[in-house]
Amino acid sequence: MLKREDYLRIIEEIRNTDKKSIDEYVEKELEPLRSNNKNFIEILYKDIHYLIKDIDKKVDNDLAFEDGDLVVEDGELKLTGYQSRLHTLSIWLHMEICKKFMEKNPLTFIESMQNFEDNFLEKPNYTPEYKAKLDKIKSSLKKERKLNLGEKESFWNKIFDIDNLELKPNIAGIGVNFNAIFNKFRK
Repeated sequence: MLKREDYLRIIEEIRNTDKKSIDEYVEKELEPLRSNNKNFIEILYKDIHYLIKDIDKKVDNDLAFEDGDLVVEDGELKLTGYQSRLHTLSIWLHMEICKKFMEKNPLTFIESMQNFEDNFLEKPNYTPEYKAKLDKIKSSLKKERKLNLGEKESFWNKIFDIDNLELKPNIAGIGVNFNAIFNKFRK
């Protein structure tokens, strides 16, 4: 039986292992874990869903069109925006969950999926410590996305960032950290 820390380790491995393809990783790493852990796929999918849920813009991860035609890249349909390895793995996990519900009872597939989304995916019941670790990974994913898409922070976001404030032993108790502001503009 896997512990929650093991799921974090798996997520970090997926993010940081570029040497193995996702297919190879699924076959050699995830399939053996799946056979030994009853709800492995569902729990991993829930964690990855939480991580990638709000990092994309509304128009990201839609089908890419060019001159009115679907764009095919590397033999697959191209999606807009930035897709991390977690995005790719979440598609496989979603398909596996769909297969499970279809094999169970094809007539109640839609109700089963809706129930799964409403009562499992959308209700994160994480401990505060585990949620903090997931949030740290999520902020790292957001930075990775901005870096890979070439998005830059606006001038005002750099100025009004909370990191620019620091506690000072003066009357108001809050000061401005100009070193932090200068470092942001040097990047």
